[in-house]
Amino acid sequence: MGINKLILSPEIIASLYPEALVSEKAPDSAIIPAKSGKPDSKPVADYPYLGKNLRSLCFLVDYPNEQFITEPQLTFITKMLAACKYSIDDIAIVNIAHRPVQLSVLKSQLKPEILFFWGVSPSQTGMKQQSLPELEISTIENLSIIPVPNPLLMIKEGAEGIEMKQRLWVSLKKLFNL
Repeated sequence: MGINKLILSPEIIASLYPEALVSEKAPDSAIIPAKSGKPDSKPVADYPYLGKNLRSLCFLVDYPNEQFITEPQLTFITKMLAACKYSIDDIAIVNIAHRPVQLSVLKSQLKPEILFFWGVSPSQTGMKQQSLPELEISTIENLSIIPVPNPLLMIKEGAEGIEMKQRLWVSLKKLFNL
């Protein structure tokens, strides 16, 4: 039997689409709840993110006036990723300004291995640690975490910005074995 002639039972279809099914013949507003044989469990919150999260690398940002991140910051992150042989598709950028993030929920959704606190404090994620060493790798709960306390300085060309970029680059070289 070829894949084009595959027949799925209603139970299998319901398990593939646990939230809802929409009938093609019904109007767009007609949503039919799917019933699977499993008891209802509390759904995991889905945090919206920019990127495709192909390599379990997550940036938590805090930009109240942006959907995800400002253009200059995105440009800097893109250049930084390219230097590390990564792309925007490899990461997930989550803006916590619009929706508070709990690290435990984020871990179950995105399964990050590396987490950047891009202008975000540990307390904003529900972590017990109140502070982490700036621009250095900390390992907590099997996560490599790099706090970037003031990402606005990263895009500036002054002495302080250059020094922060150099410190970040040292951590990136360790993290990605560059």
